[in-house]
Amino acid sequence: MKELTDSYDDVQDAGVLRDRLATDGYLFFRGLLPTDVVGDVHEQLARILYDSDWLDRDADPRELVASGRAVEEGSPGFFGAYTAIQSTESFHRLAVRPEVLSLTSRLLGEQSFAHPAHICRIAPPSPGANPTPIHQDYRFIQGSVDTLTTWLPLSAAPPEIGGLRVLAGSPRLGVLPVKASDGPGMMRAEADENHPEWRTTSYQPGDVLLFGSLTVHGAMPNRTKRLRLSADFRYQAMSAPMARDLLGTGKPHYHPDVPDFPTLTRGWSSTECVEVPAGVNFVDRWDPRVDDVPTPASRFAYA
Repeated sequence: MKELTDSYDDVQDAGVLRDRLATDGYLFFRGLLPTDVVGDVHEQLARILYDSDWLDRDADPRELVASGRAVEEGSPGFFGAYTAIQSTESFHRLAVRPEVLSLTSRLLGEQSFAHPAHICRIAPPSPGANPTPIHQDYRFIQGSVDTLTTWLPLSAAPPEIGGLRVLAGSPRLGVLPVKASDGPGMMRAEADENHPEWRTTSYQPGDVLLFGSLTVHGAMPNRTKRLRLSADFRYQAMSAPMARDLLGTGKPHYHPDVPDFPTLTRGWSSTECVEVPAGVNFVDRWDPRVDDVPTPASRFAYA
């Protein structure tokens, strides 16, 4: 599989980054975030997983060695640990780091904000857990086609632990048909799993992978004995539409199995990182499983 192109040296050049995003559908930045900040989040989440018996009692929690009690996302036994993670302020504050907010604002050409549904992925070893199938975010996020996703490794993520892969150039395919699948999201995009333009890397904490909502991407199987810990955050322009959530807009990931933010944020120093700014234009959702989804025009002019 090909190596991701590192765009760190061009992080301040919006023109270069927009052109690269339009061509490849992704941008990768090696070491964009301070490793000590990401490391602090890693340690807090590792402690939660250890206290929840997801980790081997005889190993250092920071090593994330899985126990037999680690379960797949959404399975019975998942939501106790996940609620504790969603209650961790430092995890949510990663989504509004100035390095990322300024980057997404430069790319979008106006002020951006982070969607409140911040996702933490805890991937146990396969075959006990299914990796996230290849998909495009647009069917799930909806609203603006130019919503950007950032994927952050919260622990070292070489390919064998199931790091993310992206299909370079895939936004030019438009909105692809889907079929039912196992794993998070439960839908798989009908794209070539063996295409020569699949790309990945050996991720380290502090790295940031960014891609558009038409970029085909997915996780690989975790073939180690450790948990893979990562975060998904989404960003859009203030002027762009945001899709209403059927369970209430601005709710936590996996709400209502996870409590609402007034419960999760008790004792926090600030809740700004999980709030939707005033003035956002909300639009209704459509069924993400429908076959015929028109491809909206993008400001990135995928071609």
